[in-house]
Amino acid sequence: MSIVGWIVLSALIVGIVATTVGWVMSARGRSRTVVDLETERSTHHETQRSSEHLETRMRTLRSELAEAHHTNADLTARASRVDPRDAGRALGLWSLERLRQARVAGTPLLGLAVGPGMDLTAGLTEAIRVELEVLREDVGTHAELTTVELGAGIDARDALTVLRTVQELTAILAKRADELQVSIEREHDRSIITVAALGWDDSTPNTAAFESGLDALDGALELRPDPETADTLLAIVTIEPSNHA
Repeated sequence: MSIVGWIVLSALIVGIVATTVGWVMSARGRSRTVVDLETERSTHHETQRSSEHLETRMRTLRSELAEAHHTNADLTARASRVDPRDAGRALGLWSLERLRQARVAGTPLLGLAVGPGMDLTAGLTEAIRVELEVLREDVGTHAELTTVELGAGIDARDALTVLRTVQELTAILAKRADELQVSIEREHDRSIITVAALGWDDSTPNTAAFESGLDALDGALELRPDPETADTLLAIVTIEPSNHA
């Protein structure tokens, strides 16, 4: 082969090698581009998901904040409607009721304190126990205070309301039951008074007069058999707080 032929052949070989190398480099470049695109797409998807999650959380927080503002405004409005003189009158009525109770029970209350420092929860607990003891002596039916869970937020008006409710409700049930079990608790500022009348085999008592008084106190009475104890009637009174709107 002539020198010219070798030159031409060499040039063809160099061209083929250069083309092959270029194609390989281009393929690698395309592969990297595809990987980069997939990575970018995945990153964009994650960013979008995070953004949507943050937006959802922000909407929830705004809703919770609006609800908190509404609740605070409602509580402020209720507080503004409470006349401080009413609190003093309620405390005075509570004191008079305890004095009446002590006179009836024949147990003078020595050192009865009347003022802002009164422990109304302890006072109410003692008053109910005295009332149940008086009931036992009058009617002969054993009555027991089983539970008192009032927290620290009870005021004189609520304490007096609970005591009077226990007095009247136990009086309605005592003569037709073998035993009474009384429990008092608070739930969302509502007073819940439950009297279990054990040994009850009579019809539902007439409570119309009692319930008319409860209506004025924003209260309600439920009478139903105890599903767990035979021959037992449950009387459940729920009373809204005194500043309930």
